[in-house]
Amino acid sequence: MPYFLYWGKAASDDGKAECHLLPYHSLDVAAVGWCLLAPDTELTRQLAARLKLELEALRQLLVFWLGVHDLGKFSRAFQGLFQPSRTGLVPIVNAPAYTERHDCLGAVLWQENWIEWLRDGTLQWPSGRLGREQRHQLSETLSILSTPFFGHHGKPVESGQCRGEQFFISDDVVDDTEAARQFIADWADIVSPVWAVDKLTSPEWRGALQALSWTVAGWATLSDWLGSSREYFPYCQKRVPLAEYWPLALSRARAVLEGTGFASRPQALPYRGMDSWFGGATITPTPLQKAAEELVLSDGPQLCILEDVTGAGKTEAAGILTQRLLVAGHGDGLYFALPTMATSNAMYSRMGKLHRHFFTADSSPSLVLSHGARDLNDEFMGSLEGAQPEDGEYAANDMTASSRCNRWLADSRKKALLADVGVGTIDQVLMALLPFRHQSLRLYGLARKVLVVDEVHAYDHYMQGLLGQLLTHHARQGGSAILLTATLPLRMRDELLKAWQEGLNAEPQGSRKQEFPLLTHAGIHGVTETPLATRPEVVRSVNIGWLTDEEQCVDSVLAAVERGECVAWVRNTVDDAIRVFEAIEKRHPDAARCLLFHSRFAMCDRQRIEADVIQRLGKHSTPDTRRGQVLISTQVFQESLDCDVDLMISDIAPIDLLIQRAGRLQRHARGPRRKPLLQVLAPEWTEVPDAEWLQRVLPGTQAVYRDTSLIWLTQRVLRETGVLRMPNDARHLLESVYGAVIDLVPDALQDARFEQKGMQKMAASMANFNALRLEDGYVSGHQWQEEQEIGTRLIDEPTVNVALLTRTAEDGLQLWAGGERHAAMLSQAKLRQSQAEKLAMPPARYQPQWEALQEQHKALHYTRPWLVEADESCTYDQKWGLRLGV
Repeated sequence: MPYFLYWGKAASDDGKAECHLLPYHSLDVAAVGWCLLAPDTELTRQLAARLKLELEALRQLLVFWLGVHDLGKFSRAFQGLFQPSRTGLVPIVNAPAYTERHDCLGAVLWQENWIEWLRDGTLQWPSGRLGREQRHQLSETLSILSTPFFGHHGKPVESGQCRGEQFFISDDVVDDTEAARQFIADWADIVSPVWAVDKLTSPEWRGALQALSWTVAGWATLSDWLGSSREYFPYCQKRVPLAEYWPLALSRARAVLEGTGFASRPQALPYRGMDSWFGGATITPTPLQKAAEELVLSDGPQLCILEDVTGAGKTEAAGILTQRLLVAGHGDGLYFALPTMATSNAMYSRMGKLHRHFFTADSSPSLVLSHGARDLNDEFMGSLEGAQPEDGEYAANDMTASSRCNRWLADSRKKALLADVGVGTIDQVLMALLPFRHQSLRLYGLARKVLVVDEVHAYDHYMQGLLGQLLTHHARQGGSAILLTATLPLRMRDELLKAWQEGLNAEPQGSRKQEFPLLTHAGIHGVTETPLATRPEVVRSVNIGWLTDEEQCVDSVLAAVERGECVAWVRNTVDDAIRVFEAIEKRHPDAARCLLFHSRFAMCDRQRIEADVIQRLGKHSTPDTRRGQVLISTQVFQESLDCDVDLMISDIAPIDLLIQRAGRLQRHARGPRRKPLLQVLAPEWTEVPDAEWLQRVLPGTQAVYRDTSLIWLTQRVLRETGVLRMPNDARHLLESVYGAVIDLVPDALQDARFEQKGMQKMAASMANFNALRLEDGYVSGHQWQEEQEIGTRLIDEPTVNVALLTRTAEDGLQLWAGGERHAAMLSQAKLRQSQAEKLAMPPARYQPQWEALQEQHKALHYTRPWLVEADESCTYDQKWGLRLGV
């Protein structure tokens, strides 16, 4: 049987080379795909419905193609890469140098031979001649249908100028192409492809296939990964008829799906009130949560936008809607996307306690954290090393089913979106839109997820553009989404709604209501907007005070300390924060109660300071601990920490950021306190500012917020109101800055506004340019890259990860975090490129030691070394962080 060529190579326990006969690997992978496409799975039903195929017809068509995914390995040019000392295998010949990937060779072999295989019965094509137009349509469709399978290594294949005759050999012993044909013919006898001629020659059907081809590509990749596991699919070197091997492959496929958590999806529990989430304690839903309980869900994909103030219970409301959507069959799991790693870590802890209430006790849903520094999260790493929360009957050192599943899913961030419940940064889902290898696996993981996006207002125009495209595709492939926000401008809400409706091929319908809070629900039946009350405890009124220079701010801080209050001053730049911290620490009666927190610390010091902030000002801090505490911080304070202060000072910033900062002002009940006051450092008010109006007082702020019209409009509306009333004034405040207010902007600030509007349009264009055109299907033509955390955010300047180093007693190099676990990551700080270039490179004599450290720690690759004590210009210490020289 000459088509029994071998596949791959590996070393056995005894050190001898082993091989796996190629057809058996092909059947292993196909068997995994067969089990994943079981007719009782919702994704299979959805694919069949979208492609208008019977369930078994869909399964047989796609699994047949999956079985030929490695067709290119029938080339003896490929086989020549490995020459085992085995008898009975096709002999190696002096083939041309192997210069092409086997997936490319498979595509070439198919393109050159499919018509002949159609005619001679190899493909079991139904009898009957096709007209010229039908043949053309069929060729186009088969090209789209084949690409996800030959492109199973993470990107579509490009055959280029490659010709089959270069790599597929024909001699007196065997004809490679004929061997491939014989395999296809035998394989078609086992899983017969259902060729629906009327659909394969239909442009409309081809269009539906294009939209779904990304999901198919992800399914093929996952099947190949699982089907390549030696733990479940031991190498077979004994010739067995394919029809006999197929049942064995199916049994092993079921085992690998069981072991990795794909055998069955978790079963959703009906929502029975939040009381059931919290051990039967009586929970009174907030108005938003009540609305989530009573919302009438529609058929098909649906989008919910929840707008309410901080503390109104948006996360729990999203949980209510998610559980109801899961029960209604609108998803098999969920992914919770957040703007930062810190917020992701906090949400991971919350979801760890909550997600098990969404599913039956025997479901054991997998929960995975997904972001670039998740290895530093002890809670997540502990979930991989010990028993899972739902595995209480097992000892910590047992490899339970759920811990085995979580470990496999957590092996790489490419797999993380396959978990039943995922929590991570928005970057992880936006990477599904960009030409990174294996992005189709991310789309496949999202296909049956309820996508929850928190703080949707926090993304720049580039990310908003990508998010809109993600929502369009998520709706197109049948998913549902929930967006959470406290400060969403109407324009952005309209754009998100439009993107969703585009995915449903629905008539665009924009916002009609301007009330706040608001629950917006969009589906195939249109858009409904429900105005809401809010939770009485979060209705608040914060007075606004104005300060015009730093010395006034320092005096205000020290006066608060004298009253026994705790105070935070949020600055817009790190350099400004460092400077005033130095001034205040010198005058504070107890300097130990001063703390500096910003982004230019090594990760180990940042984690330590963050824990210190929570201990001093967190929800459970005591009056004695809080008394006289001063925190000088940048916006890192407002992003994720559940802290509050008695008095807040802030550099002026756009209105949505001031609202967010005010949310850290007296947010927890702590007994009698004076009325909340937000003091804002800003230039003297003027109706007719000049172009340098902000620069003269706050040059750093102007460097950060270049559209000075936003700052002026923010100051204007706050001077008019004199108070932040939430939620009553939320919509008015936001639209007074981000709405149709161009006529209010002074002439001197128009240039800055137009410049930033141009930058925003460019950002949106860049998002369109960089993103894959998902509507065109899984096709080549992009510059595909390996996975890395770039491309999801558009920044003015590249960032650089700097690795902080110190000298040892023997004049060697060691990491700043010393012998701590994950020291290589904990010793890093992220800087803008221009900042990193100010740091002195270590003396040349340390280069070999630096290279040795890089070899030892993978996390140091692509970082810039900085030997702190060898730099005469820039300094670093645990209190101040990194201070740059001139």
